[in-house]
Amino acid sequence: MSAWSVRLAGAAKGEDAEHLGPASESQTFVIEDSLGYLVNRMARLMSHELAERIRPAGVAIGQWPVLLFLWARDGMTQAELSRGVAIEPPTVVRTIDRMVRDGLVTRAPDPDDGRLSRIYLTERARSLRDELVPLAAAVNGEILNGLTANEARTLRRLLAKLATHGGSAPSNAPRSSRESA
Repeated sequence: MSAWSVRLAGAAKGEDAEHLGPASESQTFVIEDSLGYLVNRMARLMSHELAERIRPAGVAIGQWPVLLFLWARDGMTQAELSRGVAIEPPTVVRTIDRMVRDGLVTRAPDPDDGRLSRIYLTERARSLRDELVPLAAAVNGEILNGLTANEARTLRRLLAKLATHGGSAPSNAPRSSRESA
């Protein structure tokens, strides 16, 4: 017998995932109470909404974080971009390949280390910043619209804290202080 059961928030307590009758497991994982589920769901909703808004400019949602980092600091290496946008290096390479194809960036060898490629915005990409950044700001604002200003600040602060610490709790922390993903 498993020590865990998984259920949806609306399911009757004690009912297992397959509705085969009462579950006798001692611990229950409620999907909609999971921080991982909630953060992922919000990220997907925001990503979908932003994708719809930037698509007419010829920018795909996968290109968006690379553009943001290059608007902040043009000429980053592929490795720097990979770390910054938290995407695996092969995926960043494919994204940059598409961005080169779409006329958004160019690759150039690093002047000090020929093994490195630096990624530079094209004039087209630079010109899109003032059109696209307000769209992202609007999506953020609309999502936070249901919160008070204080709740929005608290949410940002707590998410930043979790992101900074990589979400890792010390292994000796009591189970109750660590939320399930």
